[in-house]
Amino acid sequence: MVIRKMSQLKKRFVFKFIVLFSLLSISIMFNQSAAITSEVLPKTEDNFSNQISLLTTSFPINIYSDTDFVTMGLPGNGSIDNPYRIEDYLIQDSVGYGIYISGVSQYFVVQNCVIRNALLHGILIQNVKFGNGNVSNNIIENNGDIGIFILQSVGITAENNFCNGNEFGFEVRYSSDCYIFNNTCESNLLSGMYLRHELQGSVFANNSLINNNYFGMDFFLANGSFVYNNTFENNGVRIYEENLETYLHYELLGNIVNNQKIGYFKNFESLYLTDTEYGQIFLINCSNVFIENQNFVRTFFGIFTYESSNCTFQKNIFDTNLGYGIDVFNSNKIIIDSNTFNNNSNGLNFYNSPNMTISNNVFYSDGLIIENADVEILATYIVENNTVNDKPLGFFFNDQSIVLSGAIQYGEILVINSSNIEIHNQAISDTLVGIIFAFSNSCGIFSSVITDVITSMVVFECNDVTISDNRIEDNVNGIVAHLTSSLEINNNIISYNSDNGMEISYCNNVSIDNNICEFNVWGLDLRYNENVNVSSSIFQQSTFLNLFGYYTSDIIIYNTTCAFADWGMYFAFVNDIYVYESKMLNNNIDGVFMINVLRAELHSNNISYNFFGIKAKITDYSTFTHNTLRENFEYGISLDSVCDHNLIHHNYFIGNQQNDVTGLKSQGWDDGTNNTWYDITLQEGNWWSNIESYAYIIGGYGYSADIYPLNPKDPVTPTPTPTPTKTDFLFIAPILFTLSIMVIFRIRKRLKR
Repeated sequence: MVIRKMSQLKKRFVFKFIVLFSLLSISIMFNQSAAITSEVLPKTEDNFSNQISLLTTSFPINIYSDTDFVTMGLPGNGSIDNPYRIEDYLIQDSVGYGIYISGVSQYFVVQNCVIRNALLHGILIQNVKFGNGNVSNNIIENNGDIGIFILQSVGITAENNFCNGNEFGFEVRYSSDCYIFNNTCESNLLSGMYLRHELQGSVFANNSLINNNYFGMDFFLANGSFVYNNTFENNGVRIYEENLETYLHYELLGNIVNNQKIGYFKNFESLYLTDTEYGQIFLINCSNVFIENQNFVRTFFGIFTYESSNCTFQKNIFDTNLGYGIDVFNSNKIIIDSNTFNNNSNGLNFYNSPNMTISNNVFYSDGLIIENADVEILATYIVENNTVNDKPLGFFFNDQSIVLSGAIQYGEILVINSSNIEIHNQAISDTLVGIIFAFSNSCGIFSSVITDVITSMVVFECNDVTISDNRIEDNVNGIVAHLTSSLEINNNIISYNSDNGMEISYCNNVSIDNNICEFNVWGLDLRYNENVNVSSSIFQQSTFLNLFGYYTSDIIIYNTTCAFADWGMYFAFVNDIYVYESKMLNNNIDGVFMINVLRAELHSNNISYNFFGIKAKITDYSTFTHNTLRENFEYGISLDSVCDHNLIHHNYFIGNQQNDVTGLKSQGWDDGTNNTWYDITLQEGNWWSNIESYAYIIGGYGYSADIYPLNPKDPVTPTPTPTPTKTDFLFIAPILFTLSIMVIFRIRKRLKR
């Protein structure tokens, strides 16, 4: 169970079916006038190679105004009968877009082109608002972002295109009255079509959405569309809106997923579906619905309800769906009985839905999630006789003083509004969430092994929770705690989780002691907490960050190792943090990075073999004392221009600036103001391994210096000028006398001449 809050916004608009018929008529007229072939480009390897051999290789094409069509010498004159034509081009390996068209008012077509391997989008149509654009019969493949992107435009037609291997095959955003039909979107990395924000009056018809990794069509705040006769294979449709009115603006008719119908039912007061062929079912404002003996396989979700009530879903199979087996949203009085959920990304989800009965269901490799439910809503739930991986699903609501000793092994455990619940010696794997505590007090999880789940443990709005002596590995998330007071996490091994080892947010009085947290993407993620104590723990080999503090205050970190990640410790918008006797070693970027930090104290730490030792930005009134900063590739300590009133003394700077072949570069850097690199009272500074004089000049525009270094090098003593002695003069006098006689003799000889 993952619990989260979502805001509710309201948007309104009016739909009329005449929009559809007008749009179809305009599209047919335009397509006939443009004389565009309706044949889809061949997709076999031989035909594909032949197609490419007939194309003209071109640089990317950028059209910013109608005159650009003429300047580029493109055929056509911009009329409805003879539109400008971008056709028969091969455009590949662009660093931006393959074709970009914006702000034009005359008619144009983009047809029979192959665009592939662009860094961004294959084709981008932007700000074209006259219903005068047509994109047809193109192959758009392996582009870094979107195959065909229609943005802030009106009335664009896209037909018979083949989009393969992009992140999104199509994206249509803030574009109304568009007509997207007969396209194939296959094996795109995210969605076949991502359809978002204000698409009123748009039609999506006769498209094939095949093997896209998440969604076939994903409507997100699109405010309604017409979706007709599309075929989906191994994906399906998702619609996300924020109120009932916009859900009612959609029309879905004649769509097929995996050879089964997609049912979009609105305002039904009585509906009975049994032994029929539905692959997806939407229930929008429906009541008294009975669904039985359906197989929902390899789509996005099986059943979705929005503001529906008095429904029963029983004896259905939900298998390998990319999202939920059943997603119940803002609904009431739903009975889910005797269903099989197998290997869905999420088995069964409830959002803000009271009076649920969940009984006799079987879960394999997924489980139960309840979102955005308070105690009053949860009190209306009946959860009984369900299993997860052939083990009981433990649901404990309003229970007291229970010890789960391990004699009974559970597949998933939910503890809600309870107290004094202890969980021991459980082995939970291959589900969504291992153990959940919500709205509970004085509970604990001990000596358990949780592996291969989405989130191993969730603690939500609890008080006095202990998590101790567990092994948590090979999950997506390890421990997640939110809005909890007095949390102790001790003596755990938390490793190989593909996101966070520990994620602690909006908590206070948190103690994290003697844990080993390694080979996660993030080790410890602290956000919006107060009074956190981290001690005697090891955080290492994280892909990204070992220890992260964000908008958290009053942190004490003692005897903790953060090694072999991009950052050892990373603090942003924190204050009153004390790090001492810890090790930050062998991190790729910074041993310690600080930004927007107030009153930090780093004392007696070993910060060595990183790229930077300590890098501080916008950090004030902090002290760095008695640390060892050894052989960091760049500076041992670096302060940027907005670092003020910091104190740095009694640190050991040894062999930093590894790229300094002269050995004379400063091992510290200071661009700030009023930073002091010595203890004013004791008149003692830092120890520098490359000092050359009585003072040590700190690099940077702060023009700082350590004028009291602890190891000043004795200056070279000048050799005194020798004072002549009597012995010296007696030795020299005969020589001077002889030279004088020789000079006088030569002068007299010259005078005689």
